Amino acid sequence: MTFMFLSVAMSVLAALAMASVVRVVIGPTVWDRLMCFNLITSKICMLVVLYAAMTERSYLLDLAITFVLLGFISVIFIANAIQKRGKI
Repeated sequence: MTFMFLSVAMSVLAALAMASVVRVVIGPTVWDRLMCFNLITSKICMLVVLYAAMTERSYLLDLAITFVLLGFISVIFIANAIQKRGKI
């Protein structure tokens, strides 16, 4: 039962991540694209956490934490660079 639930949840998250990729491509502003990039990184992290729960591999949780931190730091740096360039 839980394996089926995790499989469905992973499928839904993958579909939502693909929808976010589409939004990154057609986003009207740079800030919308940056926000969707952040959504993609968080959804990928959730996928890794669900996969770790499904396969009972705890070392993948460390990978997920690292991925989230790198995604957050990259969004901060990109936002800072965009703001300094003056393209709002």
